[in-house]
Amino acid sequence: MQEKLVDLEGRSRKNTIRIYGVPEEKEGNSMFDFVEQFLKIELALAPDTNLQIQRAHRALARKPERNAPPRSILATTEIVQRRKVYTGIKRALKEKGIRFQTPLDKMRIHYDLGTRTYDSAQDAVRELRRRGYSVEMPVNSTTELECRLQAKTWQCVGERDEDGNEAARRARERLQEFQRIPSN
Repeated sequence: MQEKLVDLEGRSRKNTIRIYGVPEEKEGNSMFDFVEQFLKIELALAPDTNLQIQRAHRALARKPERNAPPRSILATTEIVQRRKVYTGIKRALKEKGIRFQTPLDKMRIHYDLGTRTYDSAQDAVRELRRRGYSVEMPVNSTTELECRLQAKTWQCVGERDEDGNEAARRARERLQEFQRIPSN
């Protein structure tokens, strides 16, 4: 049961984007609209691009103090588009009477000699063709958003102190409140 829970948690994170450094309350009334516009501007996407965002919200934590760093924003994207690439494969397998499953964005096929799980539709098609089945190669399932996010790299923003460790400095300041004062 614990393995299933860990697996489910990992899969739910797989399609989540975390955005750091956006000031609190900059999103206005709609976090969903803000995130969509923010990503289109920052990733230079076409205005009519469908980002397939399901949910968007701030990290679940107490609202920070005035000078503290803002909470991160989490945006969850859909997996539906990734599953659609398996449509042709499913059709071919149904015609041949072969049992299969599509957990999230993977495909599990139950052959006579055992079960095999594929991470991509392209892998499944190659294997099915090797086994003699006629199946169409699906269109590339990587969305424009995924391509742009993979192309972006981490960038340091904001000021850093002399030794380059801003987070450590902030942590030391916060911990000063809890420092024990020796009683005489």
